Amino acid sequence: MSLAREAEAKVDLEWDDSDVVPSKVTPDLTFLFDRMIEATIEKIDPTKGEEVLDIGCGRAVDTIKLAQKGGRPVGIEPSRIMLGHSKRCVAESGTGVALVQGIGENLPFKANSFDWVMCKGSLDHFPDPYKTMEEISRVLRPEGKAVISIANFESLGHRLGRNTHRLTKFLPRRDPGKRQAWEIPPDHTYRFDYALIRHVVSSHLDIEEASGISLLWGAPLWDRILSILPRSISFFTMRTLDKLARRFPSISDVVLVRCCRKPLQS
Repeated sequence: MSLAREAEAKVDLEWDDSDVVPSKVTPDLTFLFDRMIEATIEKIDPTKGEEVLDIGCGRAVDTIKLAQKGGRPVGIEPSRIMLGHSKRCVAESGTGVALVQGIGENLPFKANSFDWVMCKGSLDHFPDPYKTMEEISRVLRPEGKAVISIANFESLGHRLGRNTHRLTKFLPRRDPGKRQAWEIPPDHTYRFDYALIRHVVSSHLDIEEASGISLLWGAPLWDRILSILPRSISFFTMRTLDKLARRFPSISDVVLVRCCRKPLQS
């Protein structure tokens, strides 16, 4: 069985994001989600009519934004349930975004098909991220760019959370069964950090730029501190830390890379 076929066999075709976002959304999580969308989309600058591929498009919210920037985006998503959500979102937007069912490890497109490829927040759900990078390189046009953003499970916030948990794990807790922010969700296949994302991406692409998004999400008591502060001060604090995160992606909450195809070997 080929690597692509093996990956297809491991994909959850009924995956739904309804339970992904927690019932209680804290200020730092809201900021992180918003900045991840904003920063990732900012790195993609299609001229009118350029072809853009959104891998793991989910509800196609970002795909729609790419269409509104002037690109001609295609969203690809393995889950039948999520494709149903995305079709409704696209219909409501009136953008005419194209949607395809498929996986990153076996993209159903010809070589040199896209000027831009985006993969935001989904690579750690894939069975074989290395194969996905190979496929991205294949479908990119020679001067094309890929933009990838993914959660960093070795962020400063996660490190502080883990270390604090080790020191306090014997103390009584109000919700002992609750999954901690630094623990890998059950629907994830990979635990990415800055070093691993660079290794995966550079296996088939050249990294032109790497930066971070947000800082301290998941740190002990951080969400409570931000909730207590006046909203303007809370937002200013998170924006300031976000600027710091851009310079230090290894400790940021999300790693963002922009890359291109490797030069052809002579």
